[in-house]
Amino acid sequence: MTQTEGPLNADELDKFLAEPLLLKLACVRPDNWPYVIPLWFAWYERKLYVVGRQRAVWVDYIRREPRVGVLIDEEARRHRRVQMTATAAVVEGPVARAQGSERWHALDRLLVARYMSDEEGRAYRLETADRPRFLVEITPMQITTWRGGGWHPRYYARDAAAPPPTSVV
Repeated sequence: MTQTEGPLNADELDKFLAEPLLLKLACVRPDNWPYVIPLWFAWYERKLYVVGRQRAVWVDYIRREPRVGVLIDEEARRHRRVQMTATAAVVEGPVARAQGSERWHALDRLLVARYMSDEEGRAYRLETADRPRFLVEITPMQITTWRGGGWHPRYYARDAAAPPPTSVV
């Protein structure tokens, strides 16, 4: 494979997950149908963190069934993506921004800086300071990455074995 194809290495994964992309979280509704929600995220200490509003239905879904799927991809021509099989857990909340832990504050600053300008971020923090939310930790069990390019041989070669999933890095 060329440099523009194949899985991301650990350094490329960290750089990719530092970009202001959206995480698509797939969880299971009580009726066993899938539910997918786009979210801001932070990749911090080899885990993903997302924030749910107090009345977000998906928070209840992951409390009931913690197994989730994650997709983070880009729409650019490179077609890089990260797929994860993971577990999700509410680790804090519901709390207002000022009541969160030091970890909560660090992640909040990271998220607002990543997805908003300084001015927008200040206004958003002020406007939503007293609104309760949950901090959700997503622990990858399996990570599969791709950098784009052509088809993997498993899709067209008779004897090509499927590649093993990338392990947690």
